[in-house]
Amino acid sequence: MNLTASRRTFLVGAAAALATAGTIGTSTSARAAEPFDGLVDRRREFLTGGDVAAIHPELAQKRQTIDAEASDLIATFNRASGRRYLWPDLPINGASNTTEVGNMGVTANRITTLATAWASGGSEYYQDPDLLSDLQGALWFLSGQYRAGRSRPGNWWFWEIGLPRRVADTLILLGENAPDEVVDLLLAAVRFHAPDPNVRRDYSWLKETGANRVDKALSCIMRGLIDENEADVILGRDALSDVAGGGRNSVFGRVTSGDGFYDDGSFIQHGYLPYSGTYGGVAITGVAEVLALLAGSQWAVSDPQVNNLFESIDLTFAPFQWDVRTMDTTRGRAVSRQQGQDFHSGFAIASAILVLADSAPAADAARYRAMVKGWLDRTEDQPLATNNQTLAATARSLAVVEDEAITAAEPRVGTTNTYEQERIVHHRGEWAAVVNTSSARIGRYEWGNRENNLGWYQGDGMMFLYHREDSAQYSADFWPTVDPYALPGITVTGEERTSGLGDGTGIPRAQNSYAGGLTVAGEMGTTAMNLRNFSGKLTANKSWFYLDDRVVCVGSAITDTSGTGSRTIAENRSFPAGQIPEVQVDGETVALTDAPVATTAVHVAGHAGIVALAPEDTEDSENAAGAAPTWQVRSERRTGTWKTINDGSDTGGTDEEVSRDYVRIEREHTGDADWYAYQILPLADARTTADEAERPGVAVVLAEPAAHLIEAGDGTRMGHFFEAGTHGGYTVSGPCAVGHRQTPPPHSNASRRAKRQVEVVVAQPTRAGGTLTVELPIEVPDAVIEADESVTVVSTAPLVLAVDAGVRRGGEHRVMFASR
Repeated sequence: MNLTASRRTFLVGAAAALATAGTIGTSTSARAAEPFDGLVDRRREFLTGGDVAAIHPELAQKRQTIDAEASDLIATFNRASGRRYLWPDLPINGASNTTEVGNMGVTANRITTLATAWASGGSEYYQDPDLLSDLQGALWFLSGQYRAGRSRPGNWWFWEIGLPRRVADTLILLGENAPDEVVDLLLAAVRFHAPDPNVRRDYSWLKETGANRVDKALSCIMRGLIDENEADVILGRDALSDVAGGGRNSVFGRVTSGDGFYDDGSFIQHGYLPYSGTYGGVAITGVAEVLALLAGSQWAVSDPQVNNLFESIDLTFAPFQWDVRTMDTTRGRAVSRQQGQDFHSGFAIASAILVLADSAPAADAARYRAMVKGWLDRTEDQPLATNNQTLAATARSLAVVEDEAITAAEPRVGTTNTYEQERIVHHRGEWAAVVNTSSARIGRYEWGNRENNLGWYQGDGMMFLYHREDSAQYSADFWPTVDPYALPGITVTGEERTSGLGDGTGIPRAQNSYAGGLTVAGEMGTTAMNLRNFSGKLTANKSWFYLDDRVVCVGSAITDTSGTGSRTIAENRSFPAGQIPEVQVDGETVALTDAPVATTAVHVAGHAGIVALAPEDTEDSENAAGAAPTWQVRSERRTGTWKTINDGSDTGGTDEEVSRDYVRIEREHTGDADWYAYQILPLADARTTADEAERPGVAVVLAEPAAHLIEAGDGTRMGHFFEAGTHGGYTVSGPCAVGHRQTPPPHSNASRRAKRQVEVVVAQPTRAGGTLTVELPIEVPDAVIEADESVTVVSTAPLVLAVDAGVRRGGEHRVMFASR
């Protein structure tokens, strides 16, 4: 990012801001007394960014954007007596139905936006008396709708989380300029609708978890600070640790089921969905804010398990960031939010990490700041001056970017297995890939509250491919325009689906048991699933193998009884309308149309090569000689609206039509037990693609109904065995994944001189437990230099392993052999 202001200018301003308690409201108030007032001032400065945000020259454009937003809201603000709304597009009336309750929530958001402008020193509306009058009137209006004792139609979230948070922030921003009577009314409403952050108000048996617990805890603390209610400050703080429940739902603890943070880095919310990118981000943001707010006070958080939260940065969040973009694989139904896209989530998580760094051990804090600086530096399409962050959050980001003492971390390289949420993510510096799988444990997708209405196949093997030529792929109107029946990576029938538009929420569960995989040497890995589609009329075994420069995709046992036809989508890449790059089909440049062209190799300039592969051993006699089957490639212009996929009351998109052009590569399936194999070569050039079509750098050893097995160019093998038996020389007592790698590689010159090491990894994606016996057709040195306690080496010639699969169910079991 091009930032010209000097580091010294910024740091001097920052130091001055940190040395100054809030600048709003210098008169005494019955509600202001030590130690509460100091923390209220601290919170106010956190929300506005203080003096730094007010004067830093690099933030001038951001300040102008905030002022323009405030001006628009002021221009349409309703000041009429007897009003039933504050903005004409948000009728509230009596907040008597779902839509009106949602409008009340958005209205509260806008009030907070105006209060932030009024309280921010760099705003043209700073302490503006006319705006203050409007804000005071707005609070009176809100207190007539959001009040104690009334019924609660619509989504419970607004009553217990959304509105309490906005009310507290607005009251803190206005300070003593909020009339005492309206403060009392609004705090009474908050305490009526969200009395205890540990539980859902109307269902005391329903204990809050994860992000919801954090949100309610922070609001509880703030309401206590506002009216000097120490009991509420303690109640909110202790809710983070779940003191009332003996720590069972502590946000600092690790869970083994249900919602929360897992030891392997998974974060699950709503019981069945990977959600670190949305709910996890909310959780870490809220906890970071509480730690910062209460630090040094008599109510400071002292839970020793807070170190788990610091560890989650590396385990849970960093693996699923593509710079300042959070991968959609962990964002659930938020992928459908026009104003909540991958970079919105990513900036929020980056900002939370910077806030948390101030409370972290020094070494961790330095690493976090370096990591975030790298993200910010590489996200060139979302400059700090104009991105979606608040002014205060942008000031914190800018401090890191301009600090010459912080060296930006290099892009992530490695493969991470968060098996509890069935996500393996593969980073290669210039590109990254991850696949959504689902099972009886992890849901296919989430719909709800009129969001993600067409998300039916997001968990059926959709593969996300990020690279530096197109970091914005999934935030450039992808979701409203992509064919929801043709997500990249899925195998799907033509059965018609119904939009999920409606109230309520749901996570459709899958019926298959095999979902997961393993990593080898921390640099490569594989994941698979035995797909059974929503109707039970399509079954398929699907696997993905992540290597140094490619992803190999294999499918088998594809059987369709729907009568509507089935197909596998190898790729469906989006481009700006009229800007599809050069495409080569089998080495020849073609102008794609909507008429399919048969091919075995496609190169899309600036994106990837996609090459069909033939298994060495297949039960399909037509391809037994090693000929790769053909695929169909075509282009398609797709037009849609964000409103179609998300019509949520506070998250709904616009009805403006947007268009994108797609390059789609697919293969139609016929008969029973069909198969496929192909590789994706991210950022490969046309020559590399042509060479791979002629001489593939990877071998698909097995693509049978019961087993998939590949061998990389360095001799590394990874496979999935969906049934017990002997497959390609491997004998397994039950379904499992197996990987092994020798260093130096067996065919290298170094292997003749150096000591050999062989790593063997086994996983049981079905999580059936028990003892799993695996015999591998490989030679290994006699010495075991490292082994998980769950692995017993029964013999080395032949190599037989007994694995206690009840340990780390679904996780990896590893053993390392070395020559003496």
